Amino acid sequence: MIKMLGVLLLCECLAGCGSSSATNLTGNWQFTIKSSATGNTYTGTASITQGGTVTSTGAGGLERMVTGTMNFANNPCATTAPMSGTVSGSSVILTVTEGVQPVSFTGSINAAFTAMSGDYAFPLGGCNSGDFGSWAASKS
Repeated sequence: MIKMLGVLLLCECLAGCGSSSATNLTGNWQFTIKSSATGNTYTGTASITQGGTVTSTGAGGLERMVTGTMNFANNPCATTAPMSGTVSGSSVILTVTEGVQPVSFTGSINAAFTAMSGDYAFPLGGCNSGDFGSWAASKS
């Protein structure tokens, strides 16, 4: 009995079996992005899928892979962009690639996985050269 319970708990932690869809990022999200460099606010939506691929962070934590697509309502540099990243505990790292320029979104997720927020930064060059600021998203 104890051995079976251990197997079930391991399954829950590693493969996500038995976990509810409310405890992952899979779903549709509404984003608001506020540039500290220009003062502009951009909005958009994202369709995110959290996969079952799990890797160890080396510090006893686990990372899950996420992929998706972000659609921008008022961004002059892109209307849609692919997204990839990782979730580890309450931390999220997303990379959105506008054209050929990747932008890093780092932040945290609430316990219910219905809201997340953080900071973003573009590298120098490209349409949004060096832009940085904050972002927030809510699951719809």
